[in-house]
Amino acid sequence: MFRKKAGAWPVFLVLALLLSLLVLPAQAAEEAIGVTINGTPVTYDDGYGRPFVDAAGRTQVPFRLTMETFGCTVDWDNDTRTAVAEKDGTKVEVPVGRDYLIINGKRADIDTTAQLVDGRVYLPIRPVLEAFDASVTWNSKDHLVVVTTGSSLVRVYFLDVGQGDATLIDCGETEVLIDGGTNSAEKDVVAAIAPYIDGKLDYVIATHPDADHVGGLDAVLAAFEVGEVIDSGRTADTETYKDYWAAVKAEGCTISYDEDRIIALSPMAALSIIETGDDWTSSNDCSIVAQLTCGNVQILFPGDMTETVEKQLLPLFGDIDVLKVAHHGSVTSTTAEFLSVVKPEYAVVSYGLNNSYHHPALPTLQRLFAAGTTVYGTGKSGTVVLTTDGWTYSFNTTQALTAADAGA
Repeated sequence: MFRKKAGAWPVFLVLALLLSLLVLPAQAAEEAIGVTINGTPVTYDDGYGRPFVDAAGRTQVPFRLTMETFGCTVDWDNDTRTAVAEKDGTKVEVPVGRDYLIINGKRADIDTTAQLVDGRVYLPIRPVLEAFDASVTWNSKDHLVVVTTGSSLVRVYFLDVGQGDATLIDCGETEVLIDGGTNSAEKDVVAAIAPYIDGKLDYVIATHPDADHVGGLDAVLAAFEVGEVIDSGRTADTETYKDYWAAVKAEGCTISYDEDRIIALSPMAALSIIETGDDWTSSNDCSIVAQLTCGNVQILFPGDMTETVEKQLLPLFGDIDVLKVAHHGSVTSTTAEFLSVVKPEYAVVSYGLNNSYHHPALPTLQRLFAAGTTVYGTGKSGTVVLTTDGWTYSFNTTQALTAADAGA
């Protein structure tokens, strides 16, 4: 977990990520892994089993003791080899040996599997407890998994949609989807966001009409009740755009455009819509720009805007924590001047491996590195998840991009 850079937060809040664990079997671990839930240690022993790190680098914990300590009622379906935990209206089913969870009947893919070891069921602690809206971080100094709960947690899912863009902001019972990837990724987008939609999908933002941003939105609009679509106001003479716009009209939801406004998502979080102007030649430059403010944490979503608009909007920007890198890391965006103003500590690039556009561009990555920014990417890490309580924030990956990850 990372400190908000403005202000002197206590050192104990600064935690390294869970994913930085070394891949070692339980028997070979030099130091036992501990777990605390809201400050209370979970007492593991040889009878219940002890946490270990699996081959995917994920911490596995004994099912029953961990989930009962968390406050769940638990069950085991021997026929389907599925562990079941329920709490406060949330039901999570974890089939052993399967790379997914079932959260209130909806599938959510994960990057490891529950395991049956010596007759005991072990669960990957991070995705299971995050399904119950808990924050899970790793304290490397004490070799400790730290679990905290609270309704104020906000998560941002930078979805892996290949060479496209789609980001879900999950803020309690309010959800915002920024873009929907390509046509080919539409089923993946619907499946990825389904476990997190509480009732309706409150806001869909189409930053601009390019196919890699609006391609999957017609499927999203068909799958969920949508409260409001915020559109850039630009159109395109493509079948992909026409499908998107037809789906918007069929939804019958509120339609608004990119005027300056602030949307309250919760008592501690708001999304600012920054109007970029409608007279730019390029639809990229007319992208909706949005900034999420959650307590003291700021995350900027610039769409595909280029250096032309970056320069124009510099007076509107300030110090941020996390930058969603514009235009998949294109060389035409994310200038040194822009970075000198926004000063991001972390950045996320959405791109597909071996894409024909050669994203992310090496000069862009070099500018980010020169600014002292740690960069993550969906092409390298898959979906990147940011979790924040408004004071601190953490990511679900430590696989930072290097110059070697630049497009050829």
